[in-house]
Amino acid sequence: MQPAIRKTLSTLLIAALLCVGSLGLTPGALAQSGGGFGGSSSGGGSGGSSGGGYSGGGGYSGGGYSGGGYSGGGYSGGYRGPIIINGGGYGGGMGFAGGMGIVPLLIFGFVIFSVVRGMRRSMSHAGGGTRGLAGISGTAQAVSVQLLLAEGDEVKRALQRVAQSGDPDTNAGLARMLQEAALVLLRHPERWVYGNVERAQGDPSAADSQVGTWATEARAAFTEQTTSNYQNRDPNSGFVRRDDYSFQADGTDLYLAVTIAVAAHTLSNLPPAGVTNAAEARAALAAISSVSPGDLIRAEVIWSPDVEGEFLSEEEAIRKYPQLTRL
Repeated sequence: MQPAIRKTLSTLLIAALLCVGSLGLTPGALAQSGGGFGGSSSGGGSGGSSGGGYSGGGGYSGGGYSGGGYSGGGYSGGYRGPIIINGGGYGGGMGFAGGMGIVPLLIFGFVIFSVVRGMRRSMSHAGGGTRGLAGISGTAQAVSVQLLLAEGDEVKRALQRVAQSGDPDTNAGLARMLQEAALVLLRHPERWVYGNVERAQGDPSAADSQVGTWATEARAAFTEQTTSNYQNRDPNSGFVRRDDYSFQADGTDLYLAVTIAVAAHTLSNLPPAGVTNAAEARAALAAISSVSPGDLIRAEVIWSPDVEGEFLSEEEAIRKYPQLTRL
């Protein structure tokens, strides 16, 4: 009887562990398409460009998403000191699909939150105020505008056209792509539902790295990059469009997420930090659209979903982008 009881208990324990582990497997953990383009200027933060995915510190040397796993966009290197002026912590919805239980996840999250909060506080005390940036030698600015739009296949198509026709390998081409992406969002304010504007300041390398971090967070919300155009020193081969992606449509899905992040030596008319509303998002996009090629350090544009007809459900949107506020 003892071996039988032991076997039964072992079976029940394994089943319980599998049930707990499956709590991390939500519908959002399934495949999700996304698109993106961007790069660093030739005289930008801390490196040149040679490839597609972000590899930390401003250079490009990878391929972005490929077949479900991000293979070039992870932020590498230590904290370089950008001072976050406003904006909440990242809650990007990467999802834990393993067998980790709820309690360890909560403990892990608390530890990470405490470390990041302490780091930001110490950097804020060291960095002083946030005014008069243009007069401080060696200071650069970074801003990220993230919007959740109600549907908007026409927005996807417009961003895809920018990716296809643009040339991120030149400063002028990258600045033009950034301007056109900002204008795409400015032309559709009626679709804005939620938004978040974040700012940072520091030396050019730090601003470049902060934009890389924001971009990686945005990419973590999807698994399949189906549209991309990143620097590869060849204007004829940078654009990639995949047609092998498929999804199961759900009539209740409503939302499209778009993130535009930029680092520049000067960001004119950037609105003061505050609680994000439609006016602030509009002003930040206008500031982004006016960045000149000479001032540009780095630009990243990411959207998800990318495939026509695919959208995020409200549950997915809340889980993947919890830092957004209603506009």
